[in-house]
Amino acid sequence: MNFIKRSVSFAFIGLAPVACLGVACSGPAFARDIGGSGAVVNTALHVESGNDVSKGDVSKGFALIRAGKPAQAVKMFDSVILASERALGGDARPRLCQSGGAEAPIAAGKAVAVSSDVCDAHFGKGYALVDLGRGDLAEAELRRATELAPDNAHFANEYAELFKSRREWQRSYDIFAHAWAIVDKSTSGEDAKVAARALRGMGYTRIEMGRLDDAAKLFRQSLDYDPSNLGAKTELDFIAQKQAIGA
Repeated sequence: MNFIKRSVSFAFIGLAPVACLGVACSGPAFARDIGGSGAVVNTALHVESGNDVSKGDVSKGFALIRAGKPAQAVKMFDSVILASERALGGDARPRLCQSGGAEAPIAAGKAVAVSSDVCDAHFGKGYALVDLGRGDLAEAELRRATELAPDNAHFANEYAELFKSRREWQRSYDIFAHAWAIVDKSTSGEDAKVAARALRGMGYTRIEMGRLDDAAKLFRQSLDYDPSNLGAKTELDFIAQKQAIGA
């Protein structure tokens, strides 16, 4: 029997730059899937201390990545990150990008709000470092994005993808599972493809861990959110073939 060629590679696939909308680092702005298309949203970069960060720098950073200039992109993203820290004047409190989940700790003074574009800058810097072959440095940036925006399923998916590329299956699964736990689970919502991607990521890692039944359930569930996704259908065919021969 000839096995179906699997379509998922161990790498970040495609780049669809995105930016947070207004006060949210999660939700519709991040309805982006692997290989999908997205658009940079130009938003005002503003730190809660009242100092403005240069408008458009995040968008310029993603444009530089698309232009094949990741090293320059890193410098652009760094300018956003450094400007934010300077504006906060050494405030030692934890930082959180503005979102619904950040309102309580910020209001209680346990964290300080930073522009949602700071999240995007860390995320973009991580992406650029992957392009430069520096996954070791990218890990810290992608992790920082998830720390600043703990309710952002899109960031979590990308962070999990890094560990999938390293074949660290359990760690990748756990982070994809976190993305699934926090994403909007409406099958008709604008984050449906983000939810589908989390499920597919969990399914893929389950295949590699030898848990084919669990993987099949996850891929079938992902099709509730992204019915036309060929990757999920290919993986289901792959699982069926392995199960048919008792692999």
